[in-house]
Amino acid sequence: MKRGRMYQYVRRVPEDIADRFPYSRIQRSLRTPEKARAFEAAARVHAEVEQQFAHARRNKGATLDLTPVDDWEWPDWRLLADWFKAILIEDDWQARSRQLPGAAFDTGVTRSLFWRDSTVAQAHLDLRATLREMTISRYAEERIGYVQSIVRRLGVPVSKSSPYFERFMGACLRAELEYLTVFFDREGGRMEEAPHPDTIKGKWRKAAEQLREQRAISLGIDITKTKKAGKTLTDCFEQWKRDRQQANKKTTRHGADEKELAIENFQKHARVRDIGEITRAHIIAFRDHLFTTGLKTPTVNKRVGQITTLLATAQRAGWIDTAITGGIYIEIPAGTNEREPFDRAELDLVFGQEVFRKGVRSENPKSGGELEFWIPLVSLTSGLISSEIIQLGPDTVVPHPDHPEIICFEVSNAGGRSIKAHARKRYVPVRKELLKGGFLALVENARQKGWKTLWATAEQNADVTSISNMFSSFWSDRLRNDLSIKDPLKALYSLRHNFRDALSAAGATQDEKNQLMGHAEAGTGKKYGTKKKPRVVDIVRLNELIQSMKLPLLDNIKWPSV
Repeated sequence: MKRGRMYQYVRRVPEDIADRFPYSRIQRSLRTPEKARAFEAAARVHAEVEQQFAHARRNKGATLDLTPVDDWEWPDWRLLADWFKAILIEDDWQARSRQLPGAAFDTGVTRSLFWRDSTVAQAHLDLRATLREMTISRYAEERIGYVQSIVRRLGVPVSKSSPYFERFMGACLRAELEYLTVFFDREGGRMEEAPHPDTIKGKWRKAAEQLREQRAISLGIDITKTKKAGKTLTDCFEQWKRDRQQANKKTTRHGADEKELAIENFQKHARVRDIGEITRAHIIAFRDHLFTTGLKTPTVNKRVGQITTLLATAQRAGWIDTAITGGIYIEIPAGTNEREPFDRAELDLVFGQEVFRKGVRSENPKSGGELEFWIPLVSLTSGLISSEIIQLGPDTVVPHPDHPEIICFEVSNAGGRSIKAHARKRYVPVRKELLKGGFLALVENARQKGWKTLWATAEQNADVTSISNMFSSFWSDRLRNDLSIKDPLKALYSLRHNFRDALSAAGATQDEKNQLMGHAEAGTGKKYGTKKKPRVVDIVRLNELIQSMKLPLLDNIKWPSV
């Protein structure tokens, strides 16, 4: 389907695993308006989604593959019907036990403690009345989907082509009615013990074991052998920090937190602590599990990468012989990281917020104080990305050395600053509204306080990546929840695209846009010429372009100094 210009992949979550997902359907932008590319992207997304569904079924007791039933005879199908009844009774027990206090198991306790919700009870009354009136053929027609959703947990296919199909469905009809008898007995306070589904020994159990072994063999894993290393992922993390210290590399709090979170998530899921026992199957299963939590592909890859990095650290330390590499990550579909500019109406929404019209500031610590106001405005009028804006300081808002009448942002790595690898050091003229509206006062305040940056938030937390990530998260929440701008291609980075569009409208050439945005020259030419200083440009011309961009929304901003 299409939403606006872009094709979308839409898929409903199957009934049998609906309780494993926080949403009823999956919808992802394929990030292309072209039908051919959409088909290719949809195929990749479909494979991804199928992996999520398969893993959810495995967590519920199902296998990833269908169990072969060609050699099944009636006794095997009868056992499956018994299992079907047992799982219905067990599911009801689980639903009741979640709310039961210990007193419910004492004698003489009011039976209302055992009751299900009144709407559930009524639904069961209605179902019993319906089932009592059904013929087996009608039941087979109307309830096959429900039966399939239950037995699919075992990976067992139920097909109308089976010679035992109608007889099996008759057994399931009987099983449902017998379950309903148990249900209403429990409503009356009788909680007699019922056989657990695991006590029913059907052929599916042996088939599931064989499939598990085949899967392990196909991954090159000897499941009969493990070699304990006596070290945990936490030990690897401590070694990783020591390695970075010896290499004179900085360890940020944000980076450390991400590794600790990945360790916690992995150990909780895999239930393996010794790194010598971690297999490729554990890593892949962890990756598939992360998808079921709703994380996007880049985040899943990043979290899995934290674990493989720690295992590589263990290999370098000599704790294990082989790290786990190759074939772990999920390919990110082309265009995933592309962004689109905001349209005129969306820009009005963004800059019509109270922070820009009434001088209000959010109390959310992720907003970054004054960054909430200045990052969007600087990005829109100068094309700087958030990390470049956060690193601005009193020494980087300066008169141009050749034309001191032009105040510029100097983007460089001076003072230990970090800039994107693809970006060139550059001077970007500051828009006149910012100069009149209080940006120079911000610079002077930071200079008097001896700050390296312009922002109190950055002075308290020197980790630029952490501040940038938190602000992006805050801003995305504001876009999606408060402004209802749901398009995944619209984000904070979109303002940089709006800046480029405004430059084009002002008559900028391709080279002039590249000079202002820090884009490298194309081709081999980028290897030559100065690298340590901003390249020679016509700053007067660039200033004219900046000042002539049509941005009428700036007239409605409540500036701090106005």
